[in-house]
Amino acid sequence: MKEGGKGLEDFEIVYKKYYKYVKQYAVSLCFDELLAEEITQEAFIKAFENYKSFKGDCKVESWICRIAHNIFVSMKRKPTNENIDNCLFLVSDNDSHSEVERKEQSKAILKILMTLSSPYKDVFYMRAVGEMPFDTIAEIFEKTESWSRVTYYRAKKEIIERLGDNNE
Repeated sequence: MKEGGKGLEDFEIVYKKYYKYVKQYAVSLCFDELLAEEITQEAFIKAFENYKSFKGDCKVESWICRIAHNIFVSMKRKPTNENIDNCLFLVSDNDSHSEVERKEQSKAILKILMTLSSPYKDVFYMRAVGEMPFDTIAEIFEKTESWSRVTYYRAKKEIIERLGDNNE
């Protein structure tokens, strides 16, 4: 691995350095802390098991995020993981009126996002929720930075159009 070797000690350094980053990415995929934790743990296990396949042609964190993305996609395909597609924000009794409206709009956006196809849905999650830079998104998808920007803005445009249709 580029990060300094192939030993368990070196991988522990990689784990400590990128754990939060990968978990934040996983949360941006599924909006569920517990599921994100599971995805992150599985991603690091697979990365450790397959460290010899890391070619060093991208950042280590991008490689591990790509593994996490593949795990998420695999989980999503399984019918037992319906909670991935039903991530909604909960409104508590003490929320102000504007907060309730914001959460309702968030729910509407999430419902629209669930209907978008990949990669639009994935790129939008990564950028809008995970706050990932376009170059990192591009590395994860093995595309150009310009591709990730265009994909994000197309997804954003589609969401805005559908939100407008829902308000009419």
